[in-house]
Order: sequence, then structure tokens, then C-alpha cells
Amino acid sequence: MAMQFVRNTHYVFSVGKDRLIKYWDADKFELLLTLEGHHVEVWCLSISNRGDFIVLGSHDCSIRRWDRAEEPFFY
Repeated sequence: MAMQFVRNTHYVFSVGKDRLIKYWDADKFELLLTLEGHHVEVWCLSISNRGDFIVLGSHDCSIRRWDRAEEPFFY
């Protein structure tokens, strides 16, 4: 299990045994987005300095990169 803040923001990414990547608003304690992609637990994550992508490492021996999209995810 791991978590990391996006630099200079109040947003947090968390990962864990549930295989999910969760994006949180730490000020509101609100889950904003859940991403799926790994087949087993996710061990670690790292966020780029600009916050435009994250890299995840998993027990399934895979490393995945997720890039920020310009599309809004709230309607």
C-alpha cells in the first residue's frame, strides 16, 4: 500500500491490495476517481514533478504509466 500527494496541491493518489488506483481530494476527504489496470496488488507509485503522469509497480511484475488526460471526468 502506498500514497503520494501531487506536488503543490491537496490531491492524493493511493494504491493497495485492492488493485485499484484512487485519486482523492484530501481537503474534502472525497474520492474523485478510481482506475483499474493491475491484476494483483499495487505496491508502489511515483508522480511526475509536474503531476502529468504517474508510474505504478505491482506484484504482477508489471510497471504501468498513467497519463493525465485533458478531458474532464466530472459531468
